[in-house]
Amino acid sequence: MLKITNVNKVFNKNTHDEHKALNNLNMEVREGEFVTVIGGNGAGKSTMFNIISGSLLCDSGDVVLGEENITYMPEHKRASFIGRIFQDPMKGTAPNMTVGENLIVAYMRSSMKGLLKMPSRKEKEYIREHLADLNLGLEDRIDTKIGLLSGGQRQAVTLVMATLVKPRLLLLDEHTAALDPLSAETVLKLTNRIVSENNITTLMITHNISSALKLGTRTIMMDSGAVAIDINGEERKGLSVRDVIQKFSRIKNKEFDDDNVLL
Repeated sequence: MLKITNVNKVFNKNTHDEHKALNNLNMEVREGEFVTVIGGNGAGKSTMFNIISGSLLCDSGDVVLGEENITYMPEHKRASFIGRIFQDPMKGTAPNMTVGENLIVAYMRSSMKGLLKMPSRKEKEYIREHLADLNLGLEDRIDTKIGLLSGGQRQAVTLVMATLVKPRLLLLDEHTAALDPLSAETVLKLTNRIVSENNITTLMITHNISSALKLGTRTIMMDSGAVAIDINGEERKGLSVRDVIQKFSRIKNKEFDDDNVLL
């Protein structure tokens, strides 16, 4: 589904602040895979997401989604088939619009029907059913301005917005990091259910190694703009946080005390 080949991105090139964010990054993701992405600050995780979504263009390399090369496709065109949820619950929604209005806009954009054509009664019912599936009672707050919801409720709504029309790829950019532990757990459970039930190809950045190993089907660790570790299958099931740290230590020939050093 996704193939990233020799992608490079340098910020502040030819200055004292030059930083190579992505360094010949190569990665393939099969259709239906749920890949969790970990790595320290500056490892290149968010830059990779920005390159995939089109909010940044790479300096060299290729990004192919399905059979289509999207390397230089404008961001607004990718938005119709790539869903993305950010760390900040305030991003990705219009706070002064109601829950229902935000969902309608997301649906019309993703279904390529344009924003000027109002959805039919059947489409509105479809949207309401998806909101009710969250089991958070938000279908009864469909006329509430979304800015009045809690962070967890808002992230749950953005999850529905991103998957009303099944995206070819879903990007979750530390989408629970700003939430309290209980809300984060609720949103992660919803994420896992929605992704697995709909077989959505997904990449999820997380700062928590333990969550990364529990969720999804595969875990990659990035470092210095490239993939340092790629774990899936039976190997991943038996790994602990300590095992991942030791594996990374061997690759980098460094000693690390705990996952706080890495993340």
